[in-house]
Amino acid sequence: MEWPRAKRWLHRYGPAEVVGIGTALLGSYLVHALTGSEIAAAFGGALGETLGFYGVIIGREIRRDAKAGPRAWLRTAAHLMIEFGPAEILDTAVIRPFTMGAGTRLLGRALGIPLGKLAADVTFYVPVIITYEWRRRRAAAQR
Repeated sequence: MEWPRAKRWLHRYGPAEVVGIGTALLGSYLVHALTGSEIAAAFGGALGETLGFYGVIIGREIRRDAKAGPRAWLRTAAHLMIEFGPAEILDTAVIRPFTMGAGTRLLGRALGIPLGKLAADVTFYVPVIITYEWRRRRAAAQR
């Protein structure tokens, strides 16, 4: 792996991941407190992480595009849908709740949610990074 690429990925996704871990735990604990259900808590953790992660990603993109106007926002929204859409559908609906639920069952909530999240990240980031790099190369070729 090339270090400049890894550094670029860490810069792009790292802050969102840190927030995502916190909101995953918050979502899991909140839903469990409301329902008493471990299954619902796993989905709460997945939803919490999704909200925290995309809050950072989308917030950053909005700040970057603020001066460029509505057309830039539409282009950015399309790019984000291409980058994250396919991976996110499978991840949020199936993989992340399963890994967080299994992690909670085996290790307890405090350790199981973050470790389940990390396990799900592996399957999530393969298509996301491939798409991101494809978009970058395509944009560079059009310049």
